[in-house]
Amino acid sequence: MGRRSRLLHGAALSLLLLAAAAHAQQTDPGDAAALNAVFAKLGQKALPSWNISGDPCTGAATDNTNIDNNPPFNPAIKCECTGGNASVCRVTRLKIYALDAVGSIPEELRNLTALTNLDLSQNYLTGPLPSFIGELTRMQYMSFGINALSGPLPKELGNLTDLVSLSVSSNNFSGSLPSELGNLAKLEQLYIDSAGFSGPLPSTLSKLTKMKTL
Repeated sequence: MGRRSRLLHGAALSLLLLAAAAHAQQTDPGDAAALNAVFAKLGQKALPSWNISGDPCTGAATDNTNIDNNPPFNPAIKCECTGGNASVCRVTRLKIYALDAVGSIPEELRNLTALTNLDLSQNYLTGPLPSFIGELTRMQYMSFGINALSGPLPKELGNLTDLVSLSVSSNNFSGSLPSELGNLAKLEQLYIDSAGFSGPLPSTLSKLTKMKTL
């Protein structure tokens, strides 16, 4: 093989390796579509630090970047990837914090079923907290504090049995707290101040023996 042929062969091999690396890891198509819809409806744009070449689960979304208390990474997501050489990545965290997001909670949020951490606090969200939120059963940390959400708190929250922290404070909810909150055996933090609720606390809250902050 001549020197020129070896160089061409090496260049072609390098391109193939780069292409393979680019396609070795990609966001679950359903998650990508849901995330794009949520961002569009809430007037947000993905950041190039984690949305490289239009694929959300790249860059800071999959490395060791800490998105907590980190203003440059807002809005932000984190992903977990599984599947070896052909990894499929699921969105596990979503943060749209204090970004003046306006509107109701998008229906497409229900499709991000791998979410464990959701922070939509300090925005201008209106309308009810939808019952489909109870379908996100992997959720551990969830905050809707300081918005303008209204209506009753959905009883389906009781399905989120892995929930450790829930904040719905400073909203315009009505009615009493659902007794199903007593199903949240792992709950350690519950923030319900200035949220508009009335009536007695449900007796089922006595089952929340891991509670540290109420």
